[in-house]
Amino acid sequence: MSQAQLDLVATMEHQIAATSATLAELKATLDAAPGPEPPEPSGDVITTPDALDAALDAAAPGAVLTLSTTLVYPGTLTIDKRVTLQAEILATGRQTRDAPLPVVLDGLNVPAADVTIAGLDVRRTNHLTDIAIVSGSNVTLDRCRILGDPVEGAKRGIAGNAVNVTITGCYIDDCFQSYPGSDSQAILIWDTPGPALIVDNFLSAGSETIMLGGSDPSCEANVPADVTIRGNTITANPAWRDRAIGVKSRLELKNARRVVIEDNEISQCWGGKGQDGYLLSLTVRNQSGSAPYSTIEQITIRNNWFHDGAAAINILAEDDNHPSGRLADVEITGNDFSEIDHVAYAGSPKLMLVGRGPLRTTIGGNTFAGGTHTSTIYFHGPDPKCESFDVVDNSWPASKYGIFGSDTPSGSTAWDYYVASGTCEGNVTTTP
Repeated sequence: MSQAQLDLVATMEHQIAATSATLAELKATLDAAPGPEPPEPSGDVITTPDALDAALDAAAPGAVLTLSTTLVYPGTLTIDKRVTLQAEILATGRQTRDAPLPVVLDGLNVPAADVTIAGLDVRRTNHLTDIAIVSGSNVTLDRCRILGDPVEGAKRGIAGNAVNVTITGCYIDDCFQSYPGSDSQAILIWDTPGPALIVDNFLSAGSETIMLGGSDPSCEANVPADVTIRGNTITANPAWRDRAIGVKSRLELKNARRVVIEDNEISQCWGGKGQDGYLLSLTVRNQSGSAPYSTIEQITIRNNWFHDGAAAINILAEDDNHPSGRLADVEITGNDFSEIDHVAYAGSPKLMLVGRGPLRTTIGGNTFAGGTHTSTIYFHGPDPKCESFDVVDNSWPASKYGIFGSDTPSGSTAWDYYVASGTCEGNVTTTP
């Protein structure tokens, strides 16, 4: 080793020693300094409704209240201050249907900010209303169980119009309405700028299990945005097929920006009781006509497992009832669509439905399997035309008409007629 190299090693050793000494001094200083104030002790485990009311009235901001698994709260529980409510025993993973939990019998309302609810079972006596309404900011629902009535259902599990809402590890089921009748969802978000985090939940509902949009937001700034939907089971009860329960799409965006949907299992959608059984719907809707800025933009849908539905994907890039924005910058990639059968699930014979000209949209690297459909992609519109529309490297079953359209003139292909720019290549047709 040269003298220059020896000098460099010595310099580095000196710097390391100095840094270590500095870190040791810093650790000693931090150890000696007072830490942040811990949460207020929860005191005794709360076992009765009166005790819970008294504890909430007396709670200082940031208090942690521990609830017995034997607690049954008979009315609507409203949280109007910054507190944490937690069950005395919490599941270590995703919540289950039958674990012992404290129970609220007539709904949860959270208008306050900085609230955490962990391990609460919430029901609702009126099946035509929402079970949990979250409107405060920085609200977390963690490992909760939210259930409608198994016979009459519920309007929805969570109305999540909160700034920065987290729904994690929850079990939400029996959110359905009779057909014909109102729509129902496990989670609906329509009037908040976000962000929202929906992670590792079991979610089961009738019309749409998760929907963003569906009602007009109060202003353009409250278009749902910065939403992550990851690692969930998003489904419907197959037994509902034998009942008059409304069903539309398992996961639907009607008005949303900057959404990531990844690593979910999404299943069970059939036609005949509301719509046509598309597992995934991206349909721009200015729902009541008061939100012409409604849009679907910057959406990533990747690595999900879709299965057991009549059809796969429904895209409507502009509202065909009211003025709206135009769907743009969507990627649907690397997903597995299996057991897609329009006969078995009594729905649309069109595997993918595309209307009113999406912009900068890619459907790539997906696998489709199931029964035979009349068309693989069915365009309708005819205007505006698709721009930068890329359908590449997918695998799908043979269909009767392949890529087809509602108004394709004689002598023209549907792709050329409906697509102004884009690519359709690398796709493989398989035997059903």
